[in-house]
Amino acid sequence: MPPDRTGTSADGIAPGAPQPKRAADLLRALRVRNFALFWTGQLISGTGTWMQMVAMAWIVLEISGSAAVLGMVTTLQFLPLLMFVLPAGVLADRFPKRTIMLTAQTLAALQAVVLGFLALTGSPQIWQLALLAFTLGVSNAFNYPAQQAFVPELVGSALVPEAVAMNSVQFNSSRMIGFALGGLAVARLSAAAVFFINAASFTAALAALLALRTGELRLSRSRPARHGALREGFRYVAHTPAVLFVLGALAVVGTFGYNWPVAAPLLARDVLNVESVGFGALMSAFGAGSLVAGVGLVVVGGSSERRMITSGAVLALTLVLLGVSRVYPVSLGLMMLAGLSGTVFTTTVNTRLQGLTPDRLRGRVMSLFVLLLAGTTPFGSALLGLGAEAFGISAAVIAFGAVTLAGLAVLLVLHARRPRPGRAR
Repeated sequence: MPPDRTGTSADGIAPGAPQPKRAADLLRALRVRNFALFWTGQLISGTGTWMQMVAMAWIVLEISGSAAVLGMVTTLQFLPLLMFVLPAGVLADRFPKRTIMLTAQTLAALQAVVLGFLALTGSPQIWQLALLAFTLGVSNAFNYPAQQAFVPELVGSALVPEAVAMNSVQFNSSRMIGFALGGLAVARLSAAAVFFINAASFTAALAALLALRTGELRLSRSRPARHGALREGFRYVAHTPAVLFVLGALAVVGTFGYNWPVAAPLLARDVLNVESVGFGALMSAFGAGSLVAGVGLVVVGGSSERRMITSGAVLALTLVLLGVSRVYPVSLGLMMLAGLSGTVFTTTVNTRLQGLTPDRLRGRVMSLFVLLLAGTTPFGSALLGLGAEAFGISAAVIAFGAVTLAGLAVLLVLHARRPRPGRAR
C-alpha cells in the first residue's frame, strides 16, 4: 500500500518521525550484528575507494593536462549509472541484494587491480583509464541500489533512520580519511600503490557480506517485482507528490552541485596552485564537514522539506564562493561547509525516501535516488570540464552554483503552487 497524504509509508515510518534524537541512538543500529559487520566492511572499502578517486583524478590530469579530458573520464565513470541503475533497481527488488553486492564489489576490486598493474608498468593511456572508469561505473550501477535498499533488511523498519544516519557517518568518515590518505599516498608512494590498496580494501567488504547471518535478515514479505516493474516504480513516483518533490531537488543538486571529482582537482591545480597533497587536504576538509553533518543529524533528528531546500541552497552559495576564492585556507573552510551542507541535503533526501517508500518498491525508488545523485554526473562533469576549458574553472564553478540555486528556487515555487488536498484550485 503506497503512502497516504500524510506521508506515512507502508513501513509505518513517516518522514521526520521517528528520527534519532540523541547521539547514543547511533549505537542502536550497530548493536545489530549484521549491520555492524556490513558497516565496518563498507568503512574500510570506502576508504580505499576514495583514495583511488584522488589517484585517478591526479593521474588523468598528469597525463592529459586537460580539464575536458578529466571531465570526459569522470563522465564515463558515472555514465553506467545513467544507463543501468534503473534496471538494477528492479533486480534489487527481484533477487537477493547480498548476492548482487558480492558480484558488483568483486568486479570493482578487479578493476582496481588492473589499474594498479597499468600504473606500475608504465604510463597508462587515457583510453585505458576511460575504459576502466566505465567498468567501475557498471559495478557501481548495480551495487548502489542494492546497497541502499539492503538497509531495512539489516536492521528492520524501526531502525531505518538510525541506520541511514550511521551510514552517513561511515560514508563521510571514509571520504575524509580516504582523501587525506590518497593525497599523501600519491605524493609519497605512487598512484599504483593507491590502486592496489583499494583492491585490498574490498576484501573487508566482501568478507563482511559473506559473514552475514542470512537467517537474521528482515526480508520483505511483498511479492517480488514482475513484468512492468519499472513502470510501476515510475507510476508510484509520479502519483506521490512528496516523493516527486524530493527527487526533483535531488536532480538539480546532483547535476549541478555535486561535481567534485572534476571541480576539486582543477581548483587545486589551476587556482590555488597546490599539488596532490593539497588536493587531498581540500577533499579531506569536505569529508570533515560531511562527518560533522552526519553526527549532527543524529543529534538533531528530523527530516523536513525545509531542511532539504535550505541545505541545498547553502551548498549552491558555497560553490559560488569557492569560485571566487583565491586563498587556500579560505577554500579549505568553504570545502568543509560544502561537505556539511551537501551531506545534510543528501541524508535528508535519503531518509525521506526510505520513509515514504513501501518495501516492494524500495529498490526501484532508491535506484532513482542513485540515478539523480550520481547518474546525472555525466552531464554535469562534461559541462563543467568544457566550461573550465572555455572560461576557466572559477567561472564554471560560479555558474554551476548559480544554476543550482536558481533550479531549487524554481522547484520550490512550483511545489508551493501545487494544489493541496482540501484546498481549492
